[in-house]
Amino acid sequence: MPVTADAIIVGGGIIGVSIAYHLAQQQLGRILLLERDVLAGATTGRSVASIDHLTLQPHAVDLFARSAAFFAEFDELVGASCEFVQTGSLVLAGAEQAERLATAVAAMQTAGLNVKILSLDELTKIEPRMQIDGIAAASFAPGAGYADPVLATQALAAAARRLGVVIKQGQLVTKIVLQGRQIVGVETTTSTGPVQTISAPLVIIAAGAWSGELLESVGIQLQLQPVEHPVVCLQRSFTLHTHPSLLDLTTGIYARPETGGLTLSGSINPKIGHEPINPDGADGYVHDDYILWTMRRLLQRYPQLKTSQLRTGWTGIMTISPDWQPVIGTWPHLLGLYCAVGFSGQGFQISPAVGDFLARMIIGDSAAAHQLALFTPTRFSTGKILRTEQDGKRYGLLG
Repeated sequence: MPVTADAIIVGGGIIGVSIAYHLAQQQLGRILLLERDVLAGATTGRSVASIDHLTLQPHAVDLFARSAAFFAEFDELVGASCEFVQTGSLVLAGAEQAERLATAVAAMQTAGLNVKILSLDELTKIEPRMQIDGIAAASFAPGAGYADPVLATQALAAAARRLGVVIKQGQLVTKIVLQGRQIVGVETTTSTGPVQTISAPLVIIAAGAWSGELLESVGIQLQLQPVEHPVVCLQRSFTLHTHPSLLDLTTGIYARPETGGLTLSGSINPKIGHEPINPDGADGYVHDDYILWTMRRLLQRYPQLKTSQLRTGWTGIMTISPDWQPVIGTWPHLLGLYCAVGFSGQGFQISPAVGDFLARMIIGDSAAAHQLALFTPTRFSTGKILRTEQDGKRYGLLG
């Protein structure tokens, strides 16, 4: 393994690999990616990997729009498939959420995405099997869908390797090495080997649930919280062959179809299904009370699923930032340290744009730095938290 590099990326999920791929396109030099286990082995591999073409957060519109465009051309751009499946995506809103949904749709349209507000008559034409009680507004993005998170990560990794990136798996980074204000590398080890120092003037932390601990090694406290996110898996009966992807703001759930006649569903309510965990000790069990909570709400929209059969679900890992928004950027008092962490459930679907913008920010692109300015890690200490409501009291996957 190299003992020096021009840049070290810590973390081999979709975010870290996207950064490596885009940095290599900028011809930065010798780029080394270190992953503690296997690529896509933690947060990414357990992701539902939806690509919704909509965000209620105005500051994230460009990240979603650019990433949607990348995923639409993924196979051609990367040279391998991410197994994207187009399902279309419905977002359902109650009366109190209707105005925000309309504003969000207008912003996505301005950014070039095909998404529109539906009347209730239009909604029932698109999805006549859905119960629409409590729905005041809806949107539809016909090009939305989902991808295979592991295949997407592996495809980007292969493309990065072709551009010269060295990727090492089974390499646990234990510490960021600092001299004065300058980052000079990392300490790393394997399950059988001694501690090794790898020198580099640039280190990018994209280690998911383990990022907070690494940043603490240079005195940075971001208050990142790893949480579990259970996913309920159903085998649909013939009464509901398939359905669009769904984000239901009125009941607080999402649902999307999966290959093999399955439906994946879970909570977008920040108070349900987001319990703090130790990422090294997560058991992956989906508890009965969560299954019942999810199923009651899903059956409100699709009564046909009452004849479905429960299959083995899983528990993913998310890393929540204090305002439930990504933390991307650098610190003025440290030279050579960047991060892309705290994605709070949004990471997979914005990973292409995060990698692109951060890579260009690193090489000095002022436009990219401007795009990421609101996500700066210094916002928590300067009082510029990205509030999802005017009163700052409502945080969550969609605000």
